[in-house]
Amino acid sequence: MSNILCTIGPISQNYNNLKKILNHSNFVRLNGAHNTIEWHKKISKLIKRINPNCKILIDLPGIKPRTANLDNIKIKKNQIVKFYFSKKNLDKKDPFLKIPLTKPLPKFGKIQNFTLADGRYNFKFISRGKNFILGKSLNEVLLLPKKGLNIPGSEYSDKLQEKVYLNFLRKISKLKIDAIGLSYVQNSKIIKRVKKKTNKIIVSKVENTLGCDNVKEISENSDIIMIDRGDLSAEIGANNLYKETIKISNFTKKSGKLLIMATENLDSMLYNTSPSKSEIISLSFSKSLNADYLMLSDETATSKKFLSILKWFKNFNEIEHKRNNFKKNKINKPVDIFQSLSKIDEKSSRIVIFTRKGYVIEKILNINPGFKLFVFTDSQKVHDLSLLRYNVSVVKTVKFKRIMDDFIYKQMNKYKKDIFFGNDNIFLIYAAFARKNSRANTLSVLNKKDFYL
Repeated sequence: MSNILCTIGPISQNYNNLKKILNHSNFVRLNGAHNTIEWHKKISKLIKRINPNCKILIDLPGIKPRTANLDNIKIKKNQIVKFYFSKKNLDKKDPFLKIPLTKPLPKFGKIQNFTLADGRYNFKFISRGKNFILGKSLNEVLLLPKKGLNIPGSEYSDKLQEKVYLNFLRKISKLKIDAIGLSYVQNSKIIKRVKKKTNKIIVSKVENTLGCDNVKEISENSDIIMIDRGDLSAEIGANNLYKETIKISNFTKKSGKLLIMATENLDSMLYNTSPSKSEIISLSFSKSLNADYLMLSDETATSKKFLSILKWFKNFNEIEHKRNNFKKNKINKPVDIFQSLSKIDEKSSRIVIFTRKGYVIEKILNINPGFKLFVFTDSQKVHDLSLLRYNVSVVKTVKFKRIMDDFIYKQMNKYKKDIFFGNDNIFLIYAAFARKNSRANTLSVLNKKDFYL
């Protein structure tokens, strides 16, 4: 079962519409590339006022070049267009349509075509200079402001990426947000640098060739992975999208991390009362990859049909959930106490975990993403991440102590009705002071009679 990550925009920014969206989703997204800091501050406060438990993700503006036009621009088919970043060395007399860019061009090799707006508008590559790229439009285009430029095989500057991220983090330091989205993550270096500056949940977006090549280290160092199929397809080529999506998903789940599937999940419902057959198949495919969240963009940010879209998805989700088609992830062979967990019936057993870092959660969900977990943690970040996971209940406690026996019993006794609801036996894992890749401390099997229910 996948949940919905809703993007908030012009249509959903008022109190009544926002309240309707939060009835369907506990996780919402703000796009830092659009609107002002004051707008994001106002909306984040309003979201938390309506639902304090809702988690807010804000995408940090990345270094992908976007068109800097303030108004719509008509581009004719076969028209030659020059996209440029700097006015330096720009020949004002050349006959081409000139469109400015917000960021410098990335490095790239030999190409035949490039695109705009997640691959929607195609251009035949003609030439390039230090600050521009020249192409012939293969479509009739009405270019809206701030549309992304995608060049296949691009390599973006990590140094510039870090500068852009840290500058924006300083601007939003007082915003009521829980997670930050990093665009075009190409390796783990940028993630580690950002982690030194913030304790927020890190959502890494895999969107180009380098990101795919380094997805193992990226997933291991992130909290959540997002597959942005629009930018990814435009960067690596549509023919490679299927296999790379499976590859990214496998490494994400191998690391026990949350997975978000983004771009055009229900795009046809912007104009129709029901989604296309291709979208329905795509949704089921995402679910088969154990995607935890399906992201809606224009569907909830700009469409007046947002409520009917959410209701349709809720109904679809309920039907899929009844099929109970969880599949065990067999990427890693379980070891030590985890060998025992691999034999547990996911439908009739619950696992109770005491953890500070959350590594054991990732390891258990790698064995089987269908396990029901009840988590006790003294970490706010582990608490917030656990709230976003399906089939996971979580309690934030006071700071753990080294001697935990009495503390564990008191916490479990306090929540015994929830822990043992529908279960006679539970499995208790105490991993409060275990380190990453180490063995969990203890595994116990407890019966509800031990707690005098």
